[in-house]
Amino acid sequence: MKLTFMGTAGARFMVAKQLAASGGLYLEEGGTRLALDPGPGAVVQYAKRKVDLTRLGGIMLSHKHLDHSCDINVMIEGMTEGGFRSRGSVFCPSDALDEDPVILNYLRGFPQELVRLEPDCAYELGELSFHSTSRHVHGVETYGFRFRRLGAERDQLGWVTDSKFYEGIAEDHRAEVMLIHTVLTESRPDLPHLGLDDAERIIQEAKPRLAVISHFGMGVWRARPWEVAAAMSERVGSEVKAARDGMTLEL
Repeated sequence: MKLTFMGTAGARFMVAKQLAASGGLYLEEGGTRLALDPGPGAVVQYAKRKVDLTRLGGIMLSHKHLDHSCDINVMIEGMTEGGFRSRGSVFCPSDALDEDPVILNYLRGFPQELVRLEPDCAYELGELSFHSTSRHVHGVETYGFRFRRLGAERDQLGWVTDSKFYEGIAEDHRAEVMLIHTVLTESRPDLPHLGLDDAERIIQEAKPRLAVISHFGMGVWRARPWEVAAAMSERVGSEVKAARDGMTLEL
């Protein structure tokens, strides 16, 4: 399994200033290719890295906020060759379709399958198996995920998407490698996002082989995420890395 970071920016200020890219994630398992959370500029990042969108098997949204969903429609058009070739699957929460939708009506028939995500459910796409978590504590319908190669015994990747900390979040996403969205330097009761303190607690509880922090807010960016990750590694006993635009991980 291979994961590529098409962007590491999180939240409105980092995205608006494009201090880091905001194209989401690209996951490959064998011949299966899945685009995750194609935010603003995703189509540019995929083109920059010479990824042929017509080879995508699916596109998934963890939730509909703009920094995660902005390029979903152009990515669907790319995957389906403008709708002339019905192919691929789109996975998204129901409110990305029903309430203030982000997926346009005219292209909903382009993919072969449009799947409404539900909490604690298993899904398959080609050679990839993934499982949604319980609903996250966030402003809109949001889920995290655990991924594994189809038929594998263990989860290889746990993706902790946007959420306020909740009891059980570490167990929900436990995997060999965990990717944690760290928008805030410190958690705040008035904001439904994880802070670096939350990330450290999750890592200590889940004990992954490798933890990666990404989706940086402005404060985390100014704190130099690579230095934050190095210091965190020493405290938690697991390897912690800060994601970089274009970085790839072999899981």
